[in-house]
Amino acid sequence: MDKRVIQLGETLLRVFNKFARNEKKARHYGMDELLHPSEIHMIMLIGNNPGVHISELARSAGITRGAVSQVAAKLEKKGLIKKMGDPGHSLKMVPELTNKGKVAYYAHEQYHEEIDDELNEYLKRMTDEKITVIEDFLINIEKMADKRR
Repeated sequence: MDKRVIQLGETLLRVFNKFARNEKKARHYGMDELLHPSEIHMIMLIGNNPGVHISELARSAGITRGAVSQVAAKLEKKGLIKKMGDPGHSLKMVPELTNKGKVAYYAHEQYHEEIDDELNEYLKRMTDEKITVIEDFLINIEKMADKRR
C-alpha cells in the first residue's frame, strides 16, 4: 500500500480519536457544575424542539424513550429542565428548559460558534475546488462508516 495512503489513514484515525475523546469530556457550559455530553446534547435537543414530548425527542435523536427519560431525570434533578404535562395528552410529559437550562443551552451554542468560526476562517482561504474535494472525501468516509454499522 502507498505510504501516503497509510499516513493519511493514521492521521484520520488520530483525528477521530481526538474528537471522540473531546466529545466525552464533561464541561461547565456557563455553570459551576459539570455537564456530561449526553446531558448537554439533551438540553440542546429540548431547546431546539420546544413543546415536544419525550417519545418524539427520542425518535428525533434516534435513541430510546428510556434513554431520554433517564437523562431528563438527571437534568430535572440538577434544575436544568422541568417536566410539564402535555395539555393534549394527559399521559405525555413535555420537558422544558429552566432559566439554568437556558444558560447551559446558550453557552453550548457559543462553544459551537467558536468552533464554527475557526472552521469558517480556514475554509475561506480555500478554493471552491478544494472544498469540493473535502466534501467528496467526507461523504465517502461517512458511507464507509454507514456500511460498518
